[in-house]
Amino acid sequence: MKTVAITPQAAFANGKRMTVTQFNVVSIADNLFDHVVFKYTLMDASGAWAGESTYELKGLAAYQTWFATPEGAYEIVAAAIGLELVSNDKEVMFIEVPW
Repeated sequence: MKTVAITPQAAFANGKRMTVTQFNVVSIADNLFDHVVFKYTLMDASGAWAGESTYELKGLAAYQTWFATPEGAYEIVAAAIGLELVSNDKEVMFIEVPW
């Protein structure tokens, strides 16, 4: 599972206060035209689950704001739910492997 660092945020999971520092995004449904559903998962520094939910882009105008890339999915979900991605210029966030 690919996780991306975010600025620390307070979260409550199973009645416990946690500080989330990373999150993961996956596309769980995409009609490749005008609707995509992303599931995002929040985690603390040790990778412990701190909650998850979904975010949708509905309609052609909204769908076109996403460039259908992994980076774009993380950026659009983070912006929509109020998270700030932590950038590390020395680290490659995603690597494409040719087939």
